Parts: sequence; C-alpha cells; structure tokens
Amino acid sequence: MDPNAPNHVDWRATSHLLWWLWLIVIFAVGFATHLVLAHAIIPSLLATGHIPDGIREKVRKTRGPLYITAIILLGTIAFWFAKATDGAHEMRNFFDRFWM
Repeated sequence: MDPNAPNHVDWRATSHLLWWLWLIVIFAVGFATHLVLAHAIIPSLLATGHIPDGIREKVRKTRGPLYITAIILLGTIAFWFAKATDGAHEMRNFFDRFWM
C-alpha cells in the first residue's frame, strides 16, 4: 500500500508538527536544567560548603524560583505535546499507516 502524494497543505502540517517536536526538545532541556540545578546541584554545593558564607542564603533562596520555572516549563512541554499530538493526525491525509 503506497502513501498518497502530499500536497502543499500536507507539507505545511508536517512542518508545523516538526516545529512543535523541536520546541518540546528545547523546553525539555530547559526543564531538566532548572530541575537539576534546584534539586541536586545547589543542595550539594550547600551541604559540602563549596559556596561562600556570604552568598549562601541568596543561593538557597534561588531554589524556589528555579522550581517554579521548572513547573512552568513542564506545562509548556505538555502544551506543545498536545499540539503535536493533535497535528500528527493530519499525517493520515497522505499516509494511512501512522505507527509504522
């Protein structure tokens, strides 16, 4: 069973799908960076004493905003994933076996 030839509308839908998938990757890297900083690196540096006493409290206070930013980035990942899932159904216009 051969796929149908895609027209310009199908190519546009495919390019939108690829754009949304790239946005998911970009926001996932940002989410992972913020979460690792807030949950692993900063507490480790505080526990081992590698952060000077003068800025220790400032660094401890940055964990909250890092967690909030990570949650916001996770929400944007969910949003772009929903958009990509919705846009992936348009591929059935020119390729009927979706999960090949």
